[in-house]
Amino acid sequence: MAQVPARVSPDLVRAARRQRAARLYNARKEQWRFRLRRLRRAVLAMVGVYIAGLVAALALGGLPFMATLLTFLLGLAVFVVLAIYPASPRTHIDDLNAASLPELAGSTELWLEGRRRALPNAAVDAIDLIGVRLEQMAPQLATLDERGPAAREVRKLLAEHLPGIVDTYTRIPAQLRSKAGAGGTSPSDQLVDGLCVISDQIEAMSEDLSRNDVDALATRGRFLEVKYLDRD
Repeated sequence: MAQVPARVSPDLVRAARRQRAARLYNARKEQWRFRLRRLRRAVLAMVGVYIAGLVAALALGGLPFMATLLTFLLGLAVFVVLAIYPASPRTHIDDLNAASLPELAGSTELWLEGRRRALPNAAVDAIDLIGVRLEQMAPQLATLDERGPAAREVRKLLAEHLPGIVDTYTRIPAQLRSKAGAGGTSPSDQLVDGLCVISDQIEAMSEDLSRNDVDALATRGRFLEVKYLDRD
């Protein structure tokens, strides 16, 4: 079974897991805030319907039983619909392509977290490391020129290569994912190797950005395509 490369220290892996736990805690808090806002909106809408019915009853000197019943059911239906919709936001691949550069690292991390359960246990450490390195890269992307070559290479890595590797794996039938192929490695092994390459490239790109080395970024983009993607 493929593992995260030995050059990654266990301390770094543990730190990555702690940081992921903190990020998940914050994400859950934000999710509950979203749900409470949705519930508050539903309650206000239901109360608005009942107030409108009361005003109509006062203006008309009362409402027939059927009108009163329909007003009650309408308020209840409005509450149920607004308490459920809109659903909690989820990040999709199209969102990665549409995200602004300052949002790209966070959106990529959210998308990858949403795919976590579909990936093998052997990929957990690599996913955690990618999350940490995306978090480290985020402040650099906020200052990067959206139209420059460095931005294009970062987008290619985060919005094309990473989702492409993960989606290619998830399209493989579950019973075949652990079966070794002609090269002696299984799709699960290849996925872990690919995620490790992506993690290393994110770290290297972050270092290139800190040095403002655009040429190195372009070289790293070609390296990924030639050494991993073209081979697969």
